[in-house]
Amino acid sequence: MWTRSRLKDVAKAALHRNYWKIVLVSMVLMLLGCETGGLSFHKTVRNSRPETNIEESYESGSLPTGKKSIVSVKKRADSDKMVVETIGGGEFKTEEIEVSFFEGMLIGFVSVIVFLIVFAIIFAAILALDIFLINPFSVGGKRFMVKSVEDVAQVKEIAFSFDHSYKNIVKVMFRTDLSIFLWSLLLIVPGIIKMYEYYMVPYILTENPDMDHKAAMQMSRDMMEGNKWKTFVLGLSFILWHMLGALTFGIAEVLYVQPYRNLTFAALYCQLRNTRVMNCAEIPVYGQNDINGYYGMNGTVNGQYGMNGNGMNGQYGTNGGDGSGQQW
Repeated sequence: MWTRSRLKDVAKAALHRNYWKIVLVSMVLMLLGCETGGLSFHKTVRNSRPETNIEESYESGSLPTGKKSIVSVKKRADSDKMVVETIGGGEFKTEEIEVSFFEGMLIGFVSVIVFLIVFAIIFAAILALDIFLINPFSVGGKRFMVKSVEDVAQVKEIAFSFDHSYKNIVKVMFRTDLSIFLWSLLLIVPGIIKMYEYYMVPYILTENPDMDHKAAMQMSRDMMEGNKWKTFVLGLSFILWHMLGALTFGIAEVLYVQPYRNLTFAALYCQLRNTRVMNCAEIPVYGQNDINGYYGMNGTVNGQYGMNGNGMNGQYGTNGGDGSGQQW
């Protein structure tokens, strides 16, 4: 059974061990995950009352007399006619131009179509960026955090996905995001539940990049069984820290809060992974009593991180025996 205080203690110890590298990776993850804003252009139209004349004055070209003229354009509030008044060269002219209703509708329709096309292109570009770049970097960042919790990690771990089963990681993350999105269409709440159900999928991929999406999602469901609410509360426990980050204009967020939070959730994954291993009899990768019982109990050969890894190279196993079984 895990507690928030225990996870945070582990995170603080890891942060102390590898501070600057963790801050750097957290900063990269923040930049990739944050919203980026562009330039906005606003045009303000001032109206004195609902029905009023809109008047615009400007200098026109030369009149036949060679003098500059001033053109005043007015739109009558009660008609579809434009009144054009020309003053200059000693002359005053008034002309009414009728605007076709169908022409206005056509212009509006074309404008909407152009807007939708531009919006679709921008949306597709953002979606592709998220699928093919941000998600793989997210998996690599989580791998870095997990390794930081267990030992000292290298910054290069953030690019892990691009060198290890990139296509599979992209596919699994896409299927996971799609499932969460579809469940979110049912009044949001089911989507939130699914989000916490599949919370461990990217962490699972950090150690099993070849795992099928169904197996990864099922493993995450098993790990989060009975832990979804506690994980939600764990996230809420950082609210005051985020407020501190806001008060310091993001400085505390970058230098402490986000690294601390990322390590805490990595520690949660390690705890849930180890708990699941001890409660499972047959797991393809995390198996008991198999030859390469990676993270398994009683792994006889190369039983890394397993309990009672008493064969060769039983690293980090409790009571690691004959080989170079380092105790942990």
